[in-house]
Amino acid sequence: MKNIFIKSISLCFIASTLFSCTDYVSDYNVDPDLITDSDAKNLFQGILLADQFFQTSSNTRDVMIWLNQANGENRQYVALNDWNLSTASTFDDSWNNAYVNCITNAKITSLKAEKELNPRLAGAAQVIEAHAMGSVTSLWGDAPYSELDITGKNLTPKYDSQLAIYTSLQTLLDKAITNLKATTGKGIPADKDLYYAGNTAKWLKLAYSLKARYYLHIKDYTKAKANALLGMSGPSDDLIAKFGNSSGQSFNPFYDFLVYQRDDYMSGDSYGARLLDPSTTIYRGNAKTDEHARFAFCYNQEYFSPYSLNIYGGDYGGTNGKFGSDSGLPMVTYGEMLLIIAEVDTRSSFTTGLSSYNTYRALLDTGYSIGISNSGYESETFNYDPYVSSDFLAGGIENNSGNSLTDQNALLREIFQERYIYFMGSFESFNDFGRSNNTAQIQLKTGKAGSPQRFLYPQVEINANPNTPSPVPPIVTKTPVHQ
Repeated sequence: MKNIFIKSISLCFIASTLFSCTDYVSDYNVDPDLITDSDAKNLFQGILLADQFFQTSSNTRDVMIWLNQANGENRQYVALNDWNLSTASTFDDSWNNAYVNCITNAKITSLKAEKELNPRLAGAAQVIEAHAMGSVTSLWGDAPYSELDITGKNLTPKYDSQLAIYTSLQTLLDKAITNLKATTGKGIPADKDLYYAGNTAKWLKLAYSLKARYYLHIKDYTKAKANALLGMSGPSDDLIAKFGNSSGQSFNPFYDFLVYQRDDYMSGDSYGARLLDPSTTIYRGNAKTDEHARFAFCYNQEYFSPYSLNIYGGDYGGTNGKFGSDSGLPMVTYGEMLLIIAEVDTRSSFTTGLSSYNTYRALLDTGYSIGISNSGYESETFNYDPYVSSDFLAGGIENNSGNSLTDQNALLREIFQERYIYFMGSFESFNDFGRSNNTAQIQLKTGKAGSPQRFLYPQVEINANPNTPSPVPPIVTKTPVHQ
């Protein structure tokens, strides 16, 4: 018994010693700087940054070159002048930014916010998810969505149809609106909200604005207008990507590329520049439209002749141009809502459409979207007087191209041409080109087969997901909702 007791004591001592030592060193190999989890509040700012980086970086430059708003000048950027020469790997980074950095983390953020009983923060995260996923389906068409697995267990999700994704996004935005209208929980953290400082009313308007955009994408014009009327109602509601003056950290991606990475790869030599340049034969201005300021804001002759993109700003010096180091880039705006209303109204009534378009022009006439402070650019002149019906009759100042249109079609052409200029540097101008069959009558670069309609599925997806459509639809094939 004694020996047994002594052995038992010894074993207990050894066991207790082992467990005590294990407890003492249990966190020895844990890196205190390596974050393995986070609450919704601290995830939120990350998804905002991921979304704006997806919406404003590399493939937006491709779109500008394809739509003849810019030109490829050197090495691989010369090949970008012909959309048919684009390769699948060109789209790897944008796909990963959208799905991994933004959409997946937005889903995680909204789920965490719901568990934390913070419905308004969940709603804001859902709006960001909808913003990113809406851009994905507008660019690629059919895409993975319903089977996205935030745990990483399903690496081969099925592809949903483009129309089904748009339907799902409307449902998601409805949920976001319900959440944003809640009165419980801590709300959207002002110190993490880059855009609206926690203002729920502005997030609600953004949700309705995205609903309007996506209904327009699928040509449900009635619902597009109804939601645009509930959307952004003034310039202060605009969703603007924010940038700063730290190299490699906060630069506007256009500026970073055009000045620091590849300063001779891309110029502004384009149809878009000539459309705004008062000295050219295709200048879009007339007795009621003066584009001097908008031309100077978007283009200059700093790097290339005849046209460069305007890179002036905090890092480079001078008055901020559209592509300056700290120049914000519009992502969803009040101006877009007015243009949606004008387009929808024009499709049913020339008179109503003209009145709505003049409402938009009155906003432009304040300097809105011209210069980063919505007040024009330097001392350059601008003017956007209201149009009258006769301006759109055959031979009128907005219907004198030699190929006369009906007054209604001439007004639609003018609205789409305005959208072509207004959305420069974003994906919406590309979506417009496809959904309207080039109603703006954009002059693409000559000698290229077909016209750009979509992005190629990325090589990383082709390699990893057997559900990727095969053969991969070429760039010149319209996405399903545009067919």
